[in-house]
Amino acid sequence: MTELGTLIDPQWIEQALHASGKASIRRRKLPADHAIWLVIGLALFRHMPMWQVVQEMALTLEGQELPAPSSSVQARQRLGSQPLEHLFALLTQAWARSHPVHEDRLRVLAVDGVVWSAPDSADNRQVLGSGKTQYGPQPWPMVRAVCLLDTDSHELLDAQLGDYTQGELTLAARLRGLDHSITLFDRAYFSASFLLNWQGAGEQRHWLMRARDNLRHEVVQCLGAGDWLIRMPISQRARKLYPELPSHWQARLIQTEVQGKTRRFITSMLDPERFGASQLAQMYCQRWEIELGFREIKQSLQQGAGVLRSKQPELVKQEVWGVLIAHTLLRRWMRLMAQHVKVEPVRISLHTAKHAIIGALNTVHLARAGALPQHLQLLLEQARYFVLPPRRSGRSFPREVKRSRSKFPTKKMPVRA
Repeated sequence: MTELGTLIDPQWIEQALHASGKASIRRRKLPADHAIWLVIGLALFRHMPMWQVVQEMALTLEGQELPAPSSSVQARQRLGSQPLEHLFALLTQAWARSHPVHEDRLRVLAVDGVVWSAPDSADNRQVLGSGKTQYGPQPWPMVRAVCLLDTDSHELLDAQLGDYTQGELTLAARLRGLDHSITLFDRAYFSASFLLNWQGAGEQRHWLMRARDNLRHEVVQCLGAGDWLIRMPISQRARKLYPELPSHWQARLIQTEVQGKTRRFITSMLDPERFGASQLAQMYCQRWEIELGFREIKQSLQQGAGVLRSKQPELVKQEVWGVLIAHTLLRRWMRLMAQHVKVEPVRISLHTAKHAIIGALNTVHLARAGALPQHLQLLLEQARYFVLPPRRSGRSFPREVKRSRSKFPTKKMPVRA
């Protein structure tokens, strides 16, 4: 267990436990600090049962045998989700938020939402909620997260969790932005109050998104060919909800050709000399990096498992925080590996690096003391083997789906009155 301090400073874990009032007063078979590592281990060892995760990560107290599975369940219930949320904030602040990949330019960030399906227990469905279609409710309760990601490193900078009924805009309003950055949004985040608050919460907190086709605006100034300073009205409903909002607000509208198609973008970056229209259009392509980050989390890290483990709403959120911490931990070591071989962090293969790091954890309880730092140092020395080739430019990925060839009908949830 002490070897795991190489991955996360034990003082941060203690700080998260004390801040949330979950520090263990008496010594249990699985104390609170062990329970935090258990939750992280459930994400790293996705298809292992809980008792085996305890064994693989050597979470038992010195000289004691493996605790009963019920001890692990009780430890998770005592822990709750708040210590994991606090620990995630500590890790992102110490690692990704404080250390940009490129010191000499604005950081390019992206915001988007993602959902996880939870087991269909009565508590999960009542507390977390679920989506509906014309055929009735979705088969699984769901938990929603909105994340802030660095597009240059795929490191998470912040995240907010809520039940499925909470909208992405509501959760995104609670994200901690970053100074000297430009954040990429999709059109679902177009809201005067949200965007004005985002850019006004710090120094040079810019934003960029695709412009809606029906955007209501009037041109204030022509900044160049296909480049305008515009003025937009704020709806009466928004001003009623937020009386401090003005009647109108300004932004920059650009129109340019992207792969032979006309695209319009709207942004808070008003200086055409510092930020050219074609430069901004090219920058917006990086918004797709957050989708690749979600694929890393749900496909590579969670091995494509469609449903989480936990049957209680609080433990569902705890499990998701564990997944986000596990991804943050992996990306931290991948950043160090990239620095060692002097390549961009996204050039390190998460799939192979994950197997190597988890393989190092597997050997902790079988090797002598101090083995984990040696294994991790060896990973740095072997980092050149994890480097991916440069990405090919000009590739096209149209959105397509395959027809199901199953002879069996799709199972649908019964319609409830």
